[in-house]
Amino acid sequence: EKLFMSARNLNHICQRIMHQSVSEIIETRKLTEAKNLLAGTQKSISEIGFELGYNEKSYFSNVFKKKSGQTPSEFRAEMQALIS
Repeated sequence: EKLFMSARNLNHICQRIMHQSVSEIIETRKLTEAKNLLAGTQKSISEIGFELGYNEKSYFSNVFKKKSGQTPSEFRAEMQALIS
């Protein structure tokens, strides 16, 4: 509504320009934010997931692993090892 177009039209434009659906763009943005929070804060994985709109830690962890190839815990440990 705020963009004065239908969700379908917006999705079509995103597909054409960015080669991703709106939901894929949102998931990519959430993954980037999750990585920033995991690397830069001591918040728990549950807190980070909830902050990003995931009500279940397990669902957040599954989505994160599917998109990044590692669990949030593995990612955090890897980032901490890099700065140690």
